[in-house]
Amino acid sequence: MFFIIGVTSGAHDLGLRRCGCLPCCSGGGAMAAVTYTFQQFTLFFIPLFRFGKRYFVTCPNCGTVYELAKDEGRRIEKDPAAEINPERMYVVQGASRKTCPSCGCAVDPNSRYCPNCGSRLL
Repeated sequence: MFFIIGVTSGAHDLGLRRCGCLPCCSGGGAMAAVTYTFQQFTLFFIPLFRFGKRYFVTCPNCGTVYELAKDEGRRIEKDPAAEINPERMYVVQGASRKTCPSCGCAVDPNSRYCPNCGSRLL
């Protein structure tokens, strides 16, 4: 007799959630995408239990990815109306593009001023 066992990984999208203030773009009240990743133990290709959950938030403006603290992630997962606490987020991957905080126009990462509206970039 033999058993087929394994460990697989997966991800689940929790949808858009309101965030107080994202540190990358200083945008207050933005709706950010929340997802979580996990590992699961399988027996005969049947998932038995999940472990190693990690929660992530993605900035809608610049694409910066933040990891949420586990307790904050569980709170957001259980309550869809809850607002994400920006103090419980940690940068995982930097911005893939830079946007102007005034007009939202995509700008060159090395620019000091927005070519669209002329405002100073941080």
